[in-house]
Amino acid sequence: MRESDVIVIGGGLAGLMAAATAARQGKKVTLLTKGAGTLTVGSGVIDVLGYVNATAVISPYQSITALSADHPYTIMGRETVEQGLESFLAICREEGYPFTGSLHQNIWLPTVAGTLKPSCLAPESMNPLGMECAAKVVVVGFQGLKDFYPRLVVKGLKHSAPYRSNYHIVGIDLQLTGGRDVTFLDIARRLDTAEGRGSLVKCLSAHVGSGDWVLLPPVLGTEPDYNIWKQLEQELGCRLVELVAPPPAVTGSRLHKLFVRHLRRLGVNIVENAFVRSADCSKHHCRAVISQGLGREREYFADAFILATGGFLGGGIIAEPGRVYEPIMGLPVETYAAWKMWSKHDLFACTGQMFGRTGIRVNRQLNPIDSRGEIVLQNVYLAGKMLAGYDYCLEKSGNGVAVVSGYQAAIMALAGVKGC
Repeated sequence: MRESDVIVIGGGLAGLMAAATAARQGKKVTLLTKGAGTLTVGSGVIDVLGYVNATAVISPYQSITALSADHPYTIMGRETVEQGLESFLAICREEGYPFTGSLHQNIWLPTVAGTLKPSCLAPESMNPLGMECAAKVVVVGFQGLKDFYPRLVVKGLKHSAPYRSNYHIVGIDLQLTGGRDVTFLDIARRLDTAEGRGSLVKCLSAHVGSGDWVLLPPVLGTEPDYNIWKQLEQELGCRLVELVAPPPAVTGSRLHKLFVRHLRRLGVNIVENAFVRSADCSKHHCRAVISQGLGREREYFADAFILATGGFLGGGIIAEPGRVYEPIMGLPVETYAAWKMWSKHDLFACTGQMFGRTGIRVNRQLNPIDSRGEIVLQNVYLAGKMLAGYDYCLEKSGNGVAVVSGYQAAIMALAGVKGC
């Protein structure tokens, strides 16, 4: 009856990491996903821990010890955090898109808003190391590009230590308007072509010289590699840095492509448009999950199941008047506060919003547990934003928890798979 050793439900970063980890151990893995997830439009950087108690974190490795007992990092342990990130870095290296950074020190990444974002791991094309010594920094704007303002970038970075450089703004027209706003993706697709890259070099070469730094939005191609970045740096003789951008960005799409390519190479069965509606569970054990689509149902059987369906935004947890619930397996949800205390008048309160910590409690093995600490389903493991005890918006820890919990969920699931 068993079709897979492990079934992963959810196609976000947590689910992709879980599927990759299990498949890299030689197990038969099926990934059920109803869509591409928010990773495809995200920043593509791995924020492990940016803030604790509204204070910027220098070393995530050191600051993990200051987190609450119910935080996912505390539950999994600092050693597991390190192992999970090392596994992520190994996957990126193998696929030809290595990331830079370390758990021991955050990188302050410049953004399209002119702010600095603390992050742990980032694509090499986003690394600003050395820019503090630049004699000249050129910020590139593109004609018709929506929601990118070079003057805003310059204004912010001029007042942000250590990047108080001599800034210049250059506007470039790649002839992309076509009667509508231009997006980051439009420019990235244009730079995928030799003609587009040639136009960029021609426009920029009159404004930059050897040793200059060039800041531009995340548009250096759509593929998870550094070919375009390296080619442009070589032809222009200067350093190019992609700025971190809010959704919809291109860098998250590159990371999604990387993982999908990696999973297919490992032989993972990726089932798209799989709307998992329910599960066959009894006696603390899950036998199968049931998906529905095109008027028919299908059961998927496995020894272990990893649930990585997201939080409120992803539909992994649903809030309705008077109740909050997990829709597939009926797992208990920890809400932390009464309904009236869920949100505060100050949207950006430094202590965060209580609904941000809402999720499902787990043990160290990432099994779901109830209010008494007892395991609800012994062969089910959770990962990502559905975990209780952390506020990824406040902490800047979303992708970090996704990577590490996806890794740990797979390791724990494999320990319970027959024959392991």
